[in-house]
Amino acid sequence: MFNIFEQPWTLLIAGIVAWLILLVIHGDSRLWWQTHLVIFLAAAIFALDFLAEAGLLKFSKVLTIIIQAILALAIAVLLALQIIHVIRTYERHWWQWLLPIILAAAAFGLDFVVQTDLERINALIRTVRKATEQENCDAIEAIVSTDYSDSYHNSRDDLMNHCRRLLSEPLVAKSRKMGLTVEISPPRAAVTLTVIIHFDRQSRVHREYKSFVMLKMKFDLQKEQGKRWLINRAEILEIDRHPFKWRDIR
Repeated sequence: MFNIFEQPWTLLIAGIVAWLILLVIHGDSRLWWQTHLVIFLAAAIFALDFLAEAGLLKFSKVLTIIIQAILALAIAVLLALQIIHVIRTYERHWWQWLLPIILAAAAFGLDFVVQTDLERINALIRTVRKATEQENCDAIEAIVSTDYSDSYHNSRDDLMNHCRRLLSEPLVAKSRKMGLTVEISPPRAAVTLTVIIHFDRQSRVHREYKSFVMLKMKFDLQKEQGKRWLINRAEILEIDRHPFKWRDIR
């Protein structure tokens, strides 16, 4: 679901475009076609993204990204030219110079103050990774829902007992995020995380198996009261691109 607070650039660009439109309406009709062109290019970017997601484009993903980048650059150039033109046209009204600065400050201020669902979920995933590296099962338990269950663990207690058994000795030296997809439909969210796990040199896995693996997991999250996200279910999908399950972890 689209959230205007997800990215400050959304607020910034929307505000500057609105400012330019107001100035055009105020009396400078020479900018009307440029304003319409900005709107058209922005619509083209979203249309390309929609068609690519729907699989209706024959372009490669890389080519689609390049086209979107070119369109975004064109929008940035047009906005810059319009701002310069407006400032020169209305140079006697010095207060209008402050409007883009105020809009930028407001956009980033809102982004700093308002924590979105996506930001909360990213923070939760970071907590999982850091707690695993530090063998901190208490930190993991704090972000697991009381009604947790998965294909192997019937409850949160079962999961935490398994966790404490695995992390009773040094296991993970560090983890490096390779991919993260988040699908949010409040009050639920689905997260697919891919990480490279580097094992501690003193661990049995490092000595008897290998020094690192690629792990892919899926998390089902539940939004609790107070806007807090908790893990409701977690499943291991792959290790080193081979299908794996919880029951395969010893």
